[in-house]
Amino acid sequence: MLIPIAALLLTYALTVLIATLAVVALWRPLLILLSELCGTEQRSRFWSVWTVVMMMATPLLLVSLHPVATDPTDLVQGTMTSALFGILLALVGMGYAVWSRTPRAGHEA
Repeated sequence: MLIPIAALLLTYALTVLIATLAVVALWRPLLILLSELCGTEQRSRFWSVWTVVMMMATPLLLVSLHPVATDPTDLVQGTMTSALFGILLALVGMGYAVWSRTPRAGHEA
């Protein structure tokens, strides 16, 4: 059993680690995609940073909504589930935003 503060800190550390891995994996393709869609480097940088913040904040918010488990197995399972769901939500939102602004063949831009 973990003491509650240790469990809370471990929960947040795992969440930040998972979200950081997702951000690192997507950073370069995201910059390339957003530079094409936004037209200027300043706009693409803003939306890239905004996306990173959302990919970090959404999992942290979802993890924060659940009570902290002190059993290590429950803690890791609950943290992983909430963190991955938060990353998925952030990616779905970002994916929809990019998809809705991507020019399609046969349509005027």
